[in-house]
Amino acid sequence: MTVGDATGLVLVIDDEEPIRRTLGEILADEGYEVLEAASGEEGVDLAVRRVPDVIFLDVWLPGIDGIEALRLLRERGVPAPVVMISGHGTIETAVRATKLGAYDFVEKPLSLDRVLLVTANALRHARLERRNRALRAQLRREAEFLGRSPAVERLRVALAGATDGRPILLYGEKGSGRRLAARWISQHGLRPEGPFLDVQVSALPRERLLRALYGNGGRGGDDPGRLLLADEGTLYLENADMLPPIVQESLLVGMETGEFPEPGGRRRVRSEPLLVLGLLEPPERLEERGQLSGQFLAAFPHVIEVPPLRERREDIPELVQRFLVELCREYAREPLEVTPAAMRVLLSYSWPGNVRELKRVLERIVLLVPGPRVTAGDLPAHLGTGDGDDTIVQSILDGFERAWLERHLAEVGGDLERASRRLGIPPEELRRRLERLGGGAA
Repeated sequence: MTVGDATGLVLVIDDEEPIRRTLGEILADEGYEVLEAASGEEGVDLAVRRVPDVIFLDVWLPGIDGIEALRLLRERGVPAPVVMISGHGTIETAVRATKLGAYDFVEKPLSLDRVLLVTANALRHARLERRNRALRAQLRREAEFLGRSPAVERLRVALAGATDGRPILLYGEKGSGRRLAARWISQHGLRPEGPFLDVQVSALPRERLLRALYGNGGRGGDDPGRLLLADEGTLYLENADMLPPIVQESLLVGMETGEFPEPGGRRRVRSEPLLVLGLLEPPERLEERGQLSGQFLAAFPHVIEVPPLRERREDIPELVQRFLVELCREYAREPLEVTPAAMRVLLSYSWPGNVRELKRVLERIVLLVPGPRVTAGDLPAHLGTGDGDDTIVQSILDGFERAWLERHLAEVGGDLERASRRLGIPPEELRRRLERLGGGAA
């Protein structure tokens, strides 16, 4: 928080007026804005209302003491780092305060240099924490599966049941979202703070795959390998259908013992990552063909199918709208909206490349279509015309078109004439469409 020329807002909670005045003067001279409170109750209320960047809190206070005030601050969601002030602190008090999340201690009599150093460090810590919280929130958003189709709801249930830290097999077509599912598990499982690393198995020849996984020298080498780097986190092996037998054997040993023997070498990589494999085909089919061993596959208690986009068409409108918003922001252009005719084409196409292909098509549109609307003629020719008679497509399209028409109608205050001019649809035709779709006009 910056107020005027201040570099942060500091709250001082101390019942001794000379201490509050001394701290206030020291901090104000350095450009901080300072708030004061003479009791724990007053300080907690002030912190909740003003949300300071740093709090100095005396241990010994009338009424509730500093330890109780610290507990209340954390209960009420005040995120600021708290620096405890004590003239006669004990180890027991320090331990209790640390367990409650105290950032640091300063002793009386106060040292000018110590106060300024602790304040600067606490501010830096608070900013890093804010960035980390924002990054974690962004990662969780990016790992969310969009859509409300039955297929996606089943997937969410299956993923939620696979957050117990045991190895997982994800299978599905390219572009269907296997990596996204692995990220979801990483963010919602037992190790959300741990690293997430991935290896494209099918893209690497054998020696490069071994180097990627095992590195070249353990913790002291210049390349420790993904297995070691993913310790206490998640290691995702993408397109692992052709994983070499020697790697299967090593991974099997590592999942059981926490030590992965390097194939052809003498080293054993000590690490405990959550292992997630992404497969293009169901594991039983790969076992039948001898690509993955039954013993290796049996080590994965969770086997989850990630459905292709053609089995979750109901989610396409939501995906399209989210991707367009993100892409327009990324390429710094005005928002685009998709017309019902264009949406019919998007709904009718089979999407062999799944969600990844859909996003690439939309990226091309954002780059090439001047806007503000995307028509059927703006779409790539290979998507077709959307003229097929598909009752599922029509049902999804009806819901999209109703919301599209009603939104434009609401934006002009329910004026049917203005909405018809805006949409280029005759008023009576607009009324008929709304009635057919179950909407209404003012």
